[in-house]
Amino acid sequence: MSEPVKQVIGIYPGSFDPVTNGHLDLIHRGAKIFDELVVAILRNPEKDPLFTVPERREMLQEMTKNLPNVRVDEFQGLMVDYARSQGAAAVLRGIRAISDYEYEFQMALMNRKLDSTLETIFMMPAEKYSYLSSRLVREVARLGGSVDGLVPEMVVQKLVLKVKGTK
Repeated sequence: MSEPVKQVIGIYPGSFDPVTNGHLDLIHRGAKIFDELVVAILRNPEKDPLFTVPERREMLQEMTKNLPNVRVDEFQGLMVDYARSQGAAAVLRGIRAISDYEYEFQMALMNRKLDSTLETIFMMPAEKYSYLSSRLVREVARLGGSVDGLVPEMVVQKLVLKVKGTK
């Protein structure tokens, strides 16, 4: 009797406030690696996000609806606990620069200490997104700059409405 085929589940955690083209690049590439990729929005009550978790979830679901093996979810607390609850084998993380690497390396080692079975997969974004972060996108939008090409069109429209409402 043959053994059942193991589905490899990956978790791509983040705040996604807002989702950028860099995030989408990693999601599309991660979807090619994992049987299932869970894009997991961190609910962090200590932060003051621009978009609510339901708004971020809606945007991510819309942006990933054509990827049948991608699922959008949300979590709070330790990512390793969430990954374990999903049966995940790995965490997908993006690294843009050396500063990202230092932080992500530290997080990966802590995650390994908390759960030695959970692997961390680091991916570099496409070169054209190597400088892009949600924080920069929010800042540019708040100061009235164009974020065209940095985020999907749906997000551009929502950002414009949000920053007008906060002024």
